[in-house]
Amino acid sequence: MKTPSETPGRESTVTTVLIHADAGSTEGWGHLREALAVAKALRTSTTTCKFILPTESPEAAIEAEAEGFAVVKMPAVDWQSIEPSGQLIDLLAKPDTSFLVCDLVRVSPGYAALAGNLCDSWAIVTELREDERADVNFNVSQSPQYMPLGPEYRRAAKRQTRSRVRRILINYGGSDPRNITCQTLEMLRPAMTSGELPSDVSFAVVLGPLFAHSDAVSEMASSYPVPVEITGPLAPSEMLVAVAQSDIAISTAGGTMYEFCALGLPCIIVPDLDKHQANAKVLAGRGAVSMTSKLATLSNNELASAIRELLPAGPRETMTNRAQDEIDGQGAERIADRLRQEWGIS
Repeated sequence: MKTPSETPGRESTVTTVLIHADAGSTEGWGHLREALAVAKALRTSTTTCKFILPTESPEAAIEAEAEGFAVVKMPAVDWQSIEPSGQLIDLLAKPDTSFLVCDLVRVSPGYAALAGNLCDSWAIVTELREDERADVNFNVSQSPQYMPLGPEYRRAAKRQTRSRVRRILINYGGSDPRNITCQTLEMLRPAMTSGELPSDVSFAVVLGPLFAHSDAVSEMASSYPVPVEITGPLAPSEMLVAVAQSDIAISTAGGTMYEFCALGLPCIIVPDLDKHQANAKVLAGRGAVSMTSKLATLSNNELASAIRELLPAGPRETMTNRAQDEIDGQGAERIADRLRQEWGIS
């Protein structure tokens, strides 16, 4: 921790908070979107935010800069190694660096020690209990009311449930590196072919900005037994339209799950990783989503059955109400309010 003479932030008219986020083809886009929501909630006339983003993902820097934030581009190896080094140390050691918020895939003990030594105070937004290493910790998996979402999800209007299911939206976040999108369509093919699921249902596949398998999805759609519309990447306003036009979503338990909950779209969650299962378990236990087995053990019949259970309007309406009760889209504001209190900033 810096000494008072080294940390002029309190005497300065503007306090700068560093926001460190992962983003990439394997890390996904959710960490960046969450970090942007927190930064927007923190930004005032006396508090500004500066992003640390991976050099390997130039799209992330473009998005942050478009929102009016300064960006420091840094090779991911500078913080993902066991003992962070190089540019990260130099940045955190600067006299005007007092506060840090990180939203990373993993936080190593070395990173935690570095942040604790070089920052007045730092905070973590995480899904993992083992990463609660900061002065202020927000575990959005176990406390989903803190999930930071964009302003378009804040206090969304109550969703109206249609009598019949006509459209099922499939989206697995910003990257979907294992192409679970195609795996989902393939698992549902037998039920759509046999008539086990209604033949007048169509699919809307929304691809994320870092999705690398669009050709495979297009090829599958061309021979699918029901219509498959492929769109994306979508701006938040466009995603709102896609959600409004859909009756059920199939997704995994990253940031997209919380966005769909805020909008009241009934979700079938297919966990891939352990952390996804932990995230979904909390909301499934509250009736806000439906959760299947993990992808590795998920059968065609189980996934089709999960859809069948949501075909009647009653179960969908119940899930909609519980989802919007649980996720009101104000997580970023809760985080910002807590940090202002903890750090004495305004």
